[in-house]
Amino acid sequence: MINPLDLYAKIESLIGFDAQYEMLYQNYLALLKSLHVKTILDVGCGNGKFLKHLKENGFEALGIDRSTKMVERALALGVNASTKELCECEAEGFECVVAIADVLNYIPPHELDDFLNAIAFCLPKGGYFVCDVNTLYGFEGVAEGVMCQDNGTQFLCVDATFSNKELFTKIVLFEKEGALYRKEEGNIIQYFHPLSFFKKLTALKLVSTKPITLFGDAPDKTILIFQKR
Repeated sequence: MINPLDLYAKIESLIGFDAQYEMLYQNYLALLKSLHVKTILDVGCGNGKFLKHLKENGFEALGIDRSTKMVERALALGVNASTKELCECEAEGFECVVAIADVLNYIPPHELDDFLNAIAFCLPKGGYFVCDVNTLYGFEGVAEGVMCQDNGTQFLCVDATFSNKELFTKIVLFEKEGALYRKEEGNIIQYFHPLSFFKKLTALKLVSTKPITLFGDAPDKTILIFQKR
């Protein structure tokens, strides 16, 4: 079974959420400008499109991602990206850290404290961490369900089920090779994190939240703004 990160890299163009991601990026850019920060670490930078926005708006940014394929795409956009781990980043090396579009949703609850402490390690006192998490509606009303896409050479089926605060997504991709199709599949789990959890952190203080609606008629994500204590 293919690495889920690399499988997602292969299906990203088929999913077709570019307009929603662009809306999310613009929300982040407005917030970052209001914080008056210059140096930014983008954790889980993916294909580098937000890094490109940061560069075009005068920020100094580094992106890190565990998917080699995604980092290759980011580098092709002319931005600074790497497969280094968060724990390898410089202590207090950035005025702000961002984690955009589901990064926190992929982290199991029992690992979230360690992840957030690693974020805090990269920030000076008073530095900012900006991220987003899905609302309950974002999982139950938006993410759950079946989606199929066919572009002639690739056929994608995504089947997502939300239960016990976890979204289990099965991905099946068929790619045409001559007269035959090659099948690849993988599973992804995402987790609902209630806002109450983020109000109890020791290294980071939740200072602001912003609900946003990318799909449907109700807020499906909440942007969280933290400061290092």
